[in-house]
Amino acid sequence: MARLLSGKPEKEPPVRRGAASLFIQGMRYANAAAKFWSSIIDELREDFPECSMMELSASSPGKLSRDFLYPHRALERDLSNLFFCDLETMMKETIAELEIIGPPSSVQVRLFSGENELLVGQLPLDCVDAEIFPYLIVWPLVWANTPDDTWNSECLSGEIEAEDQTRHLVYAISFELTTRHISEGLYRRCISVTPALHGLQHLPA
Repeated sequence: MARLLSGKPEKEPPVRRGAASLFIQGMRYANAAAKFWSSIIDELREDFPECSMMELSASSPGKLSRDFLYPHRALERDLSNLFFCDLETMMKETIAELEIIGPPSSVQVRLFSGENELLVGQLPLDCVDAEIFPYLIVWPLVWANTPDDTWNSECLSGEIEAEDQTRHLVYAISFELTTRHISEGLYRRCISVTPALHGLQHLPA
């Protein structure tokens, strides 16, 4: 995965970041969320070793639900709607909507070392935007065994231990997710992540 937090040029050959799969409570996960979270923590440890907490935030419509665990279902619904609707009408409606609300906004990022702010910026839009963000933040809730009916609470927290068995690493992650309803079904979500208590810990080979 490309660098998300800094504009540092990649080494040649590029350094691999992120896990091909993560094992959490005996279950294997090889989805985009597993790759995203392991990649961004790898980058933190490489480029910002003094970082004690990362904060990601964005605004997006709709409440969190288990539908966000299966993005292909949303694509299937869109394709189904495309089949039954007039293409020209749909294109006009889509263009009109974009003119009103504009393209997806960025995900804001802040890095801290204790109370000191290390970085304020945005994640690259070609990697993650505000529409994709909910699909990534629901997975830590699943991995931490957070009940579905609490996902839209004002404040949630959890802890995760994820193993990259290929690289013999353990990701020890704690997080806090806050949700604020802005208006008309638009929510501002902020997830604060403490990537590890003692950095990435090597498992016995």
